[in-house]
Amino acid sequence: MPEKLAPLSVDWEEIEQEATDLLQRYLRIDTTNPPGGEEAGAQLLADALRRDGFEPTYYDAGDGRVSLSARRPGTNGASTKPLVLLSHIDVVPADAAYWREDPFSGALKDGVLWGRGALDMKGMAVMELLAFLLLQRHGVAHRRDVVFLAVADEEEGGAYGMRWLEERHPELLRADGVINEGAFGFGELLGQRGLIFAVAPTEKAPCWLRLTVKGRPGHGSIPHSDNSAVRLTRALARICETKQPVKLRPEMEITLATLAEAGIVPQGLDVRDPGVLAAIAEGNDLLRALLTNTVSLTTFNAGNKHNVIPADAAATLDCRLLPGEDTDAFVSGLRQLIDDERVELSTVYSAPPLVSEVRTELLEHIEATIAAETDGGVVMPMISPGFTDSRIYRRHGVPAIGYTPVLITTEEVATVHGHDERISTANLKLGTRLLLDTVRRAAGLP
Repeated sequence: MPEKLAPLSVDWEEIEQEATDLLQRYLRIDTTNPPGGEEAGAQLLADALRRDGFEPTYYDAGDGRVSLSARRPGTNGASTKPLVLLSHIDVVPADAAYWREDPFSGALKDGVLWGRGALDMKGMAVMELLAFLLLQRHGVAHRRDVVFLAVADEEEGGAYGMRWLEERHPELLRADGVINEGAFGFGELLGQRGLIFAVAPTEKAPCWLRLTVKGRPGHGSIPHSDNSAVRLTRALARICETKQPVKLRPEMEITLATLAEAGIVPQGLDVRDPGVLAAIAEGNDLLRALLTNTVSLTTFNAGNKHNVIPADAAATLDCRLLPGEDTDAFVSGLRQLIDDERVELSTVYSAPPLVSEVRTELLEHIEATIAAETDGGVVMPMISPGFTDSRIYRRHGVPAIGYTPVLITTEEVATVHGHDERISTANLKLGTRLLLDTVRRAAGLP
């Protein structure tokens, strides 16, 4: 059992209230991307930093696309690289018509905060910020510098955020480790109760594709064989109805072994048996996403009038590739499935799939925290099904781990990029407490 750290005189009920107040105000700032408008969110974070004596640095990519950082020096000065607490300010769109609460109201009901970004990832940003500020308030000494970094444009690929910073401020990539989004803890998983804290040392890679077709327009009363919408629909059906093969990555083998040890899945499963893997993938959307490359149809556009055959049609696919995959080979396989030269397939954005080391010093500090600060919590390394700004650090050789130490349900996970996104104030307190302990360990005890 790892040793507990020397306790700090933190009033956690006050921290829960502070986190709630701060997140409410943060959720009320509409940073929907596009267009982003992250400057207002950055200003809220900057104000909180200044109240505790920090002067943040702004990074302005233009048109309100602002990121910021703050640094707390360690005792070893420039001789060690910092630990980075990374978050993004922007959020995806939310259609209020489908929400039980206004997605930009920051509504607080029965101890739960509602709003776009509550989980992805303004809630995590508040936990990171408070962990960072608590180091200052309690005079905690640590060997490494600790950097709080909140960036723009993560949801659209980072052209005005991490990719912009990578090009213009490469000093921010000089780090010893990064804690970011990418995995949650679960109080319930696959119908079983438990304390499973997922961590993501790696993630799937994005491959965003566009399909376009040009056809012959005409009157809707006279069908013909060159309808662009029909041709595109056939191509999409071929892609979406084809099951991607199941592949067992080493990271996923560890995930399944952890779930078996925790009693979430039956022990003794031969996960190297393709039939067993296929059955696991078929029974759960999340596990399927972690065992296969995935393709999601996200937009379809054709026509502008009920009685006019459209001249063109377009659709977008959000594809996510497992670590170690060949992007070119994957796209080539989709072209073969389409089997129609009239359907143009182009890449909107992609990042090369990376393979990251699972066992890192940062992961060991997370494991020590969960062992010391929870009653039977289990750390589960996994592949993050989404892509994050961590990929920028990883391709520069910096260990980056997705780690949001809260306990949520699979139903709540489904609200990320969906409707009714929310987080409990109890989780804000729990996450801040576990992050503070992790940061103290990872930044290096004096």
